[in-house]
Amino acid sequence: MSIQLFAIVLPRKNEEVVDRIRDQYSEYYEVSDTFFIVATDSLTNLIAESIGIKGENRIEDSSAVIFKLNGAYSGYAARSLWEWLEKVEDDIGQG
Repeated sequence: MSIQLFAIVLPRKNEEVVDRIRDQYSEYYEVSDTFFIVATDSLTNLIAESIGIKGENRIEDSSAVIFKLNGAYSGYAARSLWEWLEKVEDDIGQG
């Protein structure tokens, strides 16, 4: 399985979930305290379990949605986000 980009969107800040994202994924970009992009070779279901929003080790009252990104995006954001996306996509061969 190859490295892909995934967006993790929390409806509200949850420090336990955020800590797990930071611990589980070395390649991530924190857009805000409720929106992260991670680069991994995992599946959405496994990401959900690893960050505690699903499964046996679910953090109480946690919720989020995970989207697999397809390399198409547009908008106005911090330059560092675009640079991070370019770097990661080059690293995984999508750029």
